[in-house]
Amino acid sequence: MEKQINFKNLLLMVLMLSSTAFVAQSTISGTVKDNSGNLIPGVNILLKGTAKGASSDFDGNYKINNVGNGTYTLIASYIGFDNFTKEVIVNSSNITLNIVIKENAQSLDEIIVTGVVNPKSKLESSISVSTVGIKQIEQSSPRSAGELFRSLPGIRAESSGGEGNANFNVRGVPVSSGGSRYLQLQEDGLPIMLFGDTSFGNADNFLRIDSNIGRVEAIRGGSASTQTSNGPAGIINLISKTGRTEGGTIGATYGLDFQTSRLDFEYGTPIGEGLYYHVGGFMRVGEGPRDIGYQGNKGGQIKANLTKEFKNGYVRTYFKYLNDRTVMYLPMPVSLTGTNANPTFGNLPGFDITSDSSHSTNIQNTFSVYDGNPTQNDIRDGNNPVSASFGAEFSFDLGDNWKVNGKARYSNNSGQWNAPFTANVGTVAEIEALVRDASGATGALTFQDGSPFNPSNGLAQDIRYFDVTIEDLSNFFSDVKVSKAINDNIGVTVGMFSATQNTKIGWQWSSAISEVAGGGTARLGVFDGFSQGGAYSFGQPVWGNCCQRKYNTVHNVNSPYVGVDAEISEKLNFDGSIRFENVNVNGTINSGQLSNLDANGDLIGFDYNSDGVISPFEETIPTIAGNPGQAISDNYNFVSFSAGLNYKLNDGAAIFGRYSKGASGRAADRNNYGTDGLGDVQFDEISQFEVGLKKRLDNGVLNVTGFLSNTDEGISNELNRTVGNPFKALGLEVESAYRFGDFSINGSITYTKAEIDGGDNKGNKPRRQADFVYNFAPAYSFGAQKQHLLGITVLGTSESFAQDDNDLVMPGYAYINAVAKVSLTKGLSLSVNANNLFDTIGVTEVEGNGNIAGGLAAARTISGRSTTMTLQYSF
Repeated sequence: MEKQINFKNLLLMVLMLSSTAFVAQSTISGTVKDNSGNLIPGVNILLKGTAKGASSDFDGNYKINNVGNGTYTLIASYIGFDNFTKEVIVNSSNITLNIVIKENAQSLDEIIVTGVVNPKSKLESSISVSTVGIKQIEQSSPRSAGELFRSLPGIRAESSGGEGNANFNVRGVPVSSGGSRYLQLQEDGLPIMLFGDTSFGNADNFLRIDSNIGRVEAIRGGSASTQTSNGPAGIINLISKTGRTEGGTIGATYGLDFQTSRLDFEYGTPIGEGLYYHVGGFMRVGEGPRDIGYQGNKGGQIKANLTKEFKNGYVRTYFKYLNDRTVMYLPMPVSLTGTNANPTFGNLPGFDITSDSSHSTNIQNTFSVYDGNPTQNDIRDGNNPVSASFGAEFSFDLGDNWKVNGKARYSNNSGQWNAPFTANVGTVAEIEALVRDASGATGALTFQDGSPFNPSNGLAQDIRYFDVTIEDLSNFFSDVKVSKAINDNIGVTVGMFSATQNTKIGWQWSSAISEVAGGGTARLGVFDGFSQGGAYSFGQPVWGNCCQRKYNTVHNVNSPYVGVDAEISEKLNFDGSIRFENVNVNGTINSGQLSNLDANGDLIGFDYNSDGVISPFEETIPTIAGNPGQAISDNYNFVSFSAGLNYKLNDGAAIFGRYSKGASGRAADRNNYGTDGLGDVQFDEISQFEVGLKKRLDNGVLNVTGFLSNTDEGISNELNRTVGNPFKALGLEVESAYRFGDFSINGSITYTKAEIDGGDNKGNKPRRQADFVYNFAPAYSFGAQKQHLLGITVLGTSESFAQDDNDLVMPGYAYINAVAKVSLTKGLSLSVNANNLFDTIGVTEVEGNGNIAGGLAAARTISGRSTTMTLQYSF
């Protein structure tokens, strides 16, 4: 009987405890709005110190379930807004908490994951970092990644070449070889390419701006020396949406003053407990913003990721497929008048340098000898990257203050790169004489229909067909790190970055004569009885037939690194890191040989058209004959380090200082190799010092950073041009975002005093380096729900020099992008975007110093006004 009573009592106690536990599980729910009362989706709400949290849905609602009794700190965070923090006491009842977050385009509360040993807020990090959110991307109306990056402080992006192939200058670090030897572009924390300056294989060639992007994080200098390979000057990281909050968009874009049609889409949603996905991409077709006479842009991209959250971490897999053909704009004929110190670049008769190009419906096929075989490519393929990428990442809290996270990605990259390049421009007589002398061309110069070559403006251009086959630019990257908190004040991180980069690229360039005419109508000139396929040579005799090459190399990198975070006091934090870069490169480089020489040096020629006769044209065709080429076998290593201090003045301000020393290796085609297989220059070093202030304003933020850098770039030969000098630079970045009522404004200005510190041009300013680069983006939101938007973005640069000799000035310029967006009904909006609204002429590159006496030059300019209309539905 006693046992029965005890059993009943025990059962009653279990029921009471279960009931108590059940009652103790509460919910915290509510809405999230901004200061104007607009509901905000996608806001992350977290109970600090727990794994419990939620995201606001499309209607701004959130709910955190199963919260036990206790006192919690609730934090709501969202890109472009200051954090909302509130203490919440849960006592066996549901709580309704409506959240109002304050908009701040450069919030100091944002957690940064790029270029830091461990994620931390902007306020707590001792680096100069900027973020660009979805609203800013929409307002800046970028046509390419380079145009988007121009809105970042400290970065000068020469984004005049179309979608890809941009040149990047960071804080005065030189643009000595095109692309960017010292800036690393990333997608979701891993490099796109190991090297930023591989000819025709630039990282931004394989990068497209679309609605998959959740935000962009960019650091200049700082710990980039130790947190990536070949990016000591900075890192730009494009971070994808994940679908943690359900929602998506679909939009159709049409050109109003140029021919383009594009469809963008993206959608993400949870599909189970802790399981969610995101998928998106674009497809398009069109001529592009310049008149070329045919559809130069065609293709698209699709990206997807799937995330599974666990109690102590997550695993994410992702995929990307890109196959997109875009026009590449290279230097073209321009008018050059005035003086070298005060020049004027302008249009030529029948040729507008903001809307025309050297492309033409009459320029289609290229011809060459590649791997010993006659080869023909289509110039209209333009920049055609093809990439299939697969990757995964994970992060777990292992307990006992241990954390592990890592990511890896394999990308199968290939494609074509074709564009006409204006090597020389002049009168018909000048160009004809130049070409005949170099090629030995005979016969009368005519148009292809046999009529005399007599362009109406009397001008001709000597064209190089940049004809490049990208057989294999595949790569594999992995980065895994383990962190351990030694105590409450000190944490240590040990990591390993590994990379394999294939570079199998063939150049098969040829030469032609063309008239200077716009609208995609330029006609080729041929020498009667001599020319073949519209070309006067299947090589480049004016350049000494320099550019028939085939690179087949592999770089392998292993880079262990160690980082330390230390809280010296409640306000003072230290972080330092060191990286050991170990590089092996092997393979072959085949240079073109003249087909008119056999092993004994006798003339033999190449019967390209297989007619059994070696014509005068066929006597001097440079070929890549498939021989073994020059063997490369090189190993090198270097050490990079970075150390910074951050002092938190109060909850809204901090000062920091940092010193870093790093290096960047060279891509295979950016170096010379000796008979021993070793490179002339294995890596180029940079040392950097910076100090800065980050301050929260009543309605915004202010970031000020002073910087000093020294670049020791080794002397080598690249494409018959000697490059390499020591450089030094000092300057100041100022970045701010401010909001007052319905108006907001953000922008930056960077002053850089850069100088060549050795060689023949010692004391001169590096080419294409401006004293000032700036951007300025005001916007006005209006309507009952602030659903309408008017905004402009001003992008500008002061003057710079075309070359290191500081002879010819490239004038400064500023152009304006504008956007007007109207909400038609809930979720449906109509917007009009104008890029370069006032058709400003901006010169970004000049071949040599032009010919001011002859009034002509070959130069690259920003594209003129291009206006699009987009109808978008958000759901």
